Amino acid sequence: MSGISGDQVWTTAEWCGFGVALFTLINIVVLLAPIPQSSMVPSILASGVAVGGFGGILFGWLIELRRSRRRLAQSNEVLFRVLRHDLRNDLNVALGHVGELQREATERGDPKCRAHADQLSETIDDIIDTTEKARRIEFAFDADRRAQQPIDIVPCIREQAAAVRQSHPETTIDLDLPDQSGVYADWLLDTVLQNIIENAVIHCEATPKVYISVEEHDRSVFVHIGDNCPSIPQHERDVLDSGAETQLRHSKGVGLWLTTWIVESYGGAVHLTTSDDGNTVTLELCGPTVLDDIRQALREWL
Repeated sequence: MSGISGDQVWTTAEWCGFGVALFTLINIVVLLAPIPQSSMVPSILASGVAVGGFGGILFGWLIELRRSRRRLAQSNEVLFRVLRHDLRNDLNVALGHVGELQREATERGDPKCRAHADQLSETIDDIIDTTEKARRIEFAFDADRRAQQPIDIVPCIREQAAAVRQSHPETTIDLDLPDQSGVYADWLLDTVLQNIIENAVIHCEATPKVYISVEEHDRSVFVHIGDNCPSIPQHERDVLDSGAETQLRHSKGVGLWLTTWIVESYGGAVHLTTSDDGNTVTLELCGPTVLDDIRQALREWL
């Protein structure tokens, strides 16, 4: 149930044995002590041995959990450093060489070679973009060090919609937004909106159409982002639901992963629904609390 395995099991078992041995030794000392003993003493001492074993298991599990978290933090640090620096630098060098190939292909008048060079350049650009997302994933993991505060999400949505319209003029984006809507978030909220809207545009096989609406229920804010793209494959949805990837079920992009991690760090959730008409991603975010309303009322009154 604890999820430990391998050598961690034996380490926990050793601490369990230590707990049992310690409490057994204490019991022997108590039994040999020249003090009056009631009939309940043996039962109490036997229970003490069980408590010692359970305490040893708990202590060993906590030690292994702490060790695993430290190893995970170290491996993540190395992975992100490689993605952000080493791999990115090498790709930039490769991109420079591809630029030379493109220039030579143009001078020679070889359209086939130029097409291959252009495709290679586009692929390298996509990988560089993935390394940039790795930096944001690192921030998403480090939620405890990010300062969250009430943010009006409406201007953020309008800004990201305008950016997509500028980069993809053929895209139609319909907005159904209130005047304002506050959510608890930080600067990574723009990354969430950007990922979802851009994914809807990039993966659309027809003329992209995006529909964005915001509604509030109680203290929660729901942002619905719909598109006319083909349905997201089942294995992609399974990966997001299970939180794990395998060789047989591999998510092609990290955009939805990154979105999910960031939103969950806000205390919210990401819901995905698909149909023949397209997909809808719903962001469930935490709205301002009663204390925030009181503070806002005091600011207006003062």
